Amino acid sequence: MFGFFLAAYMVLVKYTTRWTIERADLAAPIIDSGRGVIALTWHSRFLMLNSAWKKNWQKPHVLISLSRDGALVAHTTRYLGLKTVRGSARKAGTQKAKGGSGALREMMGALDQHACIVITPDGPRGPRQRLGDGPLGLARLSGAPILPCTFAVKNRIQFKSWDRFVLPLPFGRGIIIWGTPVVVPADADARDIAKYKDQIENEMNIFLADADRRLGHDPIDPAPRTKDVS
Repeated sequence: MFGFFLAAYMVLVKYTTRWTIERADLAAPIIDSGRGVIALTWHSRFLMLNSAWKKNWQKPHVLISLSRDGALVAHTTRYLGLKTVRGSARKAGTQKAKGGSGALREMMGALDQHACIVITPDGPRGPRQRLGDGPLGLARLSGAPILPCTFAVKNRIQFKSWDRFVLPLPFGRGIIIWGTPVVVPADADARDIAKYKDQIENEMNIFLADADRRLGHDPIDPAPRTKDVS
């Protein structure tokens, strides 16, 4: 039942927030193409995801971990009319992540059917605002473009969780910034993957910090880099 109320709250935030949408000209060709697409946003802004969706979007499939918290998120997304994929994208193409191989097959199938796969690439446990290899591996295998998106709101409650989770409050202002679409070639090697990963991660963090500042908040720093953030 809590999932229903959380979904209703997300809808309330979507329709009572005065959104400014930036760089939509980059996202529009990807969305209008009707092809499969991999959408990324940071875990801390998950409750704003549906605010970017319009009726002409490809059918969203949200990748959700097999954790206890993931079960709640799965119920919430279903009430929003979205489909779910349970597993992890931290190591797409390998079996090192819990549910990874099954999730990969399901995501590949959905992309073949021109769906949108939604991933919070620093979830479910971090490091905060650090992009793992998983989404890049999925993009390389599927040929689907990666489309990053960042969100910020004026009215909010910020928690002291690992991701500095943001609870958006209704009846305020918000900013949605679309990132630069990235297509990962099928023959991309490890060096290419690292380059694309840095490009996407840096852009998402720059846009997030800029949007937060403009709405009166101190930026959230990414977690320190580790030897292996994938």
